[in-house]
Amino acid sequence: MFFPVNTSGLKIIFMVTLLGFFLKSLMADNIFVALGDFLQIAIPCIGFAVSFLHGDREGTKQILYAVLLMAFLVQGIKFITHDMPIGIRPHGGKGSFPSGHTASSFQGALFLWKRRGWKWGILVIGLAGLTAYSRIYGHYHHWRDVIVGVFIAFLVNKWLVTPPKINDSSFS
Repeated sequence: MFFPVNTSGLKIIFMVTLLGFFLKSLMADNIFVALGDFLQIAIPCIGFAVSFLHGDREGTKQILYAVLLMAFLVQGIKFITHDMPIGIRPHGGKGSFPSGHTASSFQGALFLWKRRGWKWGILVIGLAGLTAYSRIYGHYHHWRDVIVGVFIAFLVNKWLVTPPKINDSSFS
């Protein structure tokens, strides 16, 4: 472990935070949309937690940098396009393009796939896909918004996330 702290306290904080997001989403009008709201936070947090708790220092840095860059790109594009026709949500609001929920969930999923392998990847890619569909189902986004969100996550992961080194002891 590369942090000189007791990680059991961090595990508790992490679990309480996720539980709070989950309980908040249970009070929503549409549980499927609420699941997407929860997963957009949970999937990248799982990527961080897995890297951190396995002592994967490089992976921990990579997930933080990747999520920050992804958020910067998504919010920058939203700022530019919010008054354009492409930025209008299906229900009439602004800020549709691109889907930040989708980009966030796929950011975590693609990170886990690359750093932890396809067994982790299959599960979380499926959950990220649920997040993407929940955005369309809830009339928050068009298909193009979701596709561009996935594309942004893919590009950021391609640029910032590397596979683990073969001799890395955190993967044994």
